[in-house]
Parts: sequence; C-alpha cells; structure tokens
Amino acid sequence: MTLSMEALFPDTGEQEEAVVTALNHQDIVLAMSAALASEKIAVLHMLYPRTDARTHDSLDALVDRLHGHGLHEVARLISQQAHYLVFKNPAKAWKAFHEIRNDSLAIGAHLYYCGLVGETAERALDEDAHRKPKQKKR
Repeated sequence: MTLSMEALFPDTGEQEEAVVTALNHQDIVLAMSAALASEKIAVLHMLYPRTDARTHDSLDALVDRLHGHGLHEVARLISQQAHYLVFKNPAKAWKAFHEIRNDSLAIGAHLYYCGLVGETAERALDEDAHRKPKQKKR
C-alpha cells in the first residue's frame, strides 16, 4: 500500500477539487505500516475494554505471562494500557501477539504488518518471525 493524494482524495465526481477528507485510525496505521514495510515494523493496536474485576485479573495474568517469556518492555507497556505497540523485531511481535490472543480473554489486539491487516498480516508476520537467518559464507 502506498499513500498518495489520489488515494486520500478520490475523485467522486461531486466536486471539481476536494479540499477535505476523513481518515480513521486504521487508515493511518495501515499507511505507517506500509511506509515502514522494508523495516519489518509490526504494530499491535491494543483493545482494553472498560475495567472490571475480570478484565483487571486478565490484564495482570497477561502481564505476568509476558514477563515469564522475557517480554518485559511489552509487559510494562500493556500494564500501562498503551494503545499501540510498535515492534522492530518480527519474532518478538509474533510472540507478544500470540500471548495476547491466547492468554487473555478480556484484552484484544489488531495486527498491522507491512501494509497488511488481519489474517494476511498474521501470515506475513509468522513467515518473517520464523525465517531462519541467512548463514554467512566462509
């Protein structure tokens, strides 16, 4: 995905020249993700429901599990209820995303990766996270 003026201001035929358009957070995160695709940046949009005892317990359990996997910075940011987590390491992003998905019933996350979202982003992240490093020639 590339961001262009034509993409932001499509010709609707109603006006000769559009001067305003609307964006939502997904448009912005997708554009950022696409712009940083060569850097393999992953973005998790965290979804924290209104706090009740069950949500708080689920959040605490997730934070503990993340600490147990050595994802201390991720755990700290989630304990502070950060809305967006930006990863520069696909393997750590994959691990954090799966811990959130599998171990927390009350907290969710949407994944954005290389200009993709949803299942296609998950497949691309999984591939990059599990890619074996190239061996150096001797």
